[in-house]
Amino acid sequence: MIRILAKTLAVSLALAGAAQPVIAQDRAAAVRETCAKDIATHCPGVQPGGGRIAACFKENLAKLSEGCRTALKNNAAD
Repeated sequence: MIRILAKTLAVSLALAGAAQPVIAQDRAAAVRETCAKDIATHCPGVQPGGGRIAACFKENLAKLSEGCRTALKNNAAD
């Protein structure tokens, strides 16, 4: 019985680990969607990648919409 539980736990942990990149991608996509207007308004012309959007957001944090700030905070907390 203990062996069965140990194997079940091992498989569960392996599956949970495999899901992490997908979950992170989903959260990043949700942030991009929620903050799309903020990107267009406060970071026009900033090319995504290399942390450029994040740097722009940091410079304009007080100007970002409440929804975008909340999404960023939730994404960072996970």
